[in-house]
Amino acid sequence: MNRKFYLYVKAFSDLGSYMDMIAINIMIYVATGSAGWLAATMAFKTLGGVLSSLFSGVLADRYDRKKLMIYCDIFRAFIILSLLFFPHPIVIVAVCFLIGMSSSFFSVSYSAEIPRIFGEDKVLETNALISRLTSISLVFGFIGAGVITNFLGYKITLIIDAVTYALSALVLLKMNWQTSASKKAAALSSGLKHQLQSVGRDLKEVYSFILVVPMLLILNIVSLVAAFAGASHNLGIPILAEMIDVNKQSFYYGLIWGVWGAGSVLATLLMPRLKFLQGHATYYACYLSAVLMSTGFIIFLSNTNVWMVLIFAFVTGVFDAGFITLYATILQKTDNTIRGRIFGVGMLLKSLGFALGFVVAPILLKALSLEKMVWIFHGSFITITLIFMFYSISLQKKAAHINQGA
Repeated sequence: MNRKFYLYVKAFSDLGSYMDMIAINIMIYVATGSAGWLAATMAFKTLGGVLSSLFSGVLADRYDRKKLMIYCDIFRAFIILSLLFFPHPIVIVAVCFLIGMSSSFFSVSYSAEIPRIFGEDKVLETNALISRLTSISLVFGFIGAGVITNFLGYKITLIIDAVTYALSALVLLKMNWQTSASKKAAALSSGLKHQLQSVGRDLKEVYSFILVVPMLLILNIVSLVAAFAGASHNLGIPILAEMIDVNKQSFYYGLIWGVWGAGSVLATLLMPRLKFLQGHATYYACYLSAVLMSTGFIIFLSNTNVWMVLIFAFVTGVFDAGFITLYATILQKTDNTIRGRIFGVGMLLKSLGFALGFVVAPILLKALSLEKMVWIFHGSFITITLIFMFYSISLQKKAAHINQGA
């Protein structure tokens, strides 16, 4: 089977995931009318990601990543279908928690395995294709969810999502590549105490690696703050959609994210053509993309004019995709023996940022307007990113000066 075929199947699975994101958030918001409950679904999904991130990177380096991805797909299909029978707010929050856990395991294994599936020399090209397909899925997923949820109801949306997970698992079963060597047998021969000690050593190793690579450390801090800021627009967009038209909230919610995704598609088409994205230039392009991304979120979440919102949502999508693609590419340049744990740490930091953001955002939203809340979150992120970018430039200049002196 052509390995690229799986990227398209994965994109179809992503389409279902984006659809259920709209459906679940609208379900909880319509049922409770509370921004607090809406934030809770997002926060618990993130919390699941935080907890699994503690071990997902270690497991991705110790076990067969392909099998981990298959197990995660099957599990996600099962828990999504459970909402058809138990659509209670507490169950929805619990399911979001489990989705967060399983998605984190899948994402870390998937990202770490990409260089082995497609080759180390095709990482940027493959990431650009992944981002492009993900963005296309996002466009059709969000817009489709808005239309389907409005006319057919949330149950159809959830069924479609479960089917896409099952299809993804089936295709993975049929695919063959030189997977990462599983260390399961050796792991099971040890006692629980030894296993915990081993996990601790693995985590210590990867944190030590990041600490001695300043550029990688800075990038992960920026990613953490980006996730914190991201809580504001994830919470804010459904509220903005209600402000635009309360009777068509799910439609505008999906439309905004869909147009954002269209911008992401454009970015992924352009990025492989940018030949200067090598070495340190990749870091600086990543930082600039992050700054412009946040600027876009501030502008369109400060408006209720539909055209202004959609235009800047599109522009924001361009730079958001740039930031995500470049971040993943930089992490994938690390050695395969530690790559899974590097992604695990990255996922942990992002999850912690989201979790903290979803705690703070509803509090600020109660005290301030949506516009001011977004300004505080994304304005802080822009400031921090610029500081770290200029600090990175100074580090590079010092390193170049030392090398010249030697």
